[in-house]
Amino acid sequence: MSRPTFIETDRLELTPPEEDDIDFLREGVNHPDVREHIGVFREPYTEQRYRDELWGVDTDSSTLIAVPKSGDYAGDPVGSVQLYPVNDADGSANFGVWFHPDAWGNGYATEASAHVIDYGFRELRLHRISASVMAGNDASRRLCERLGFVHEGTTREAQFADGDYRDTERYGLLENEWEGPDAIL
Repeated sequence: MSRPTFIETDRLELTPPEEDDIDFLREGVNHPDVREHIGVFREPYTEQRYRDELWGVDTDSSTLIAVPKSGDYAGDPVGSVQLYPVNDADGSANFGVWFHPDAWGNGYATEASAHVIDYGFRELRLHRISASVMAGNDASRRLCERLGFVHEGTTREAQFADGDYRDTERYGLLENEWEGPDAIL
């Protein structure tokens, strides 16, 4: 499929989602290894739910699909990064990321995330980007720390997953703390 590139990195094209991406997106967020750590994915995602979130009237989001340029996954989507919601009045956004488990371990999440965060600070003129990580999601915690996010606190027993309440770790990154993708990659 030919798609417009919104951000190009060394190994990835970050593109706006298109209708042809709906099956991949649904499969990814409904995958047990992804769904386990992301509270908003508790209810199964349907095609209509994705359409409403991606292209609905009230959408204030920068959601991008990560597509490798070469290798085993060349030309196929492997994950999603987003800034949502973007709050222009406060100059803030929440950072979210998930990648299909088949593509884990290739550094795609780090590369895509660094460039989306850079876009948020440089193009959207954000002052602050926040991130929330469910306790036990060590890969996402490490990603936030590698990206330069500062741990700001723990919200105790904030999410219900697998029959138990779990803490949520809160992170924040300010514009003046961001050194750019080159410092991360």
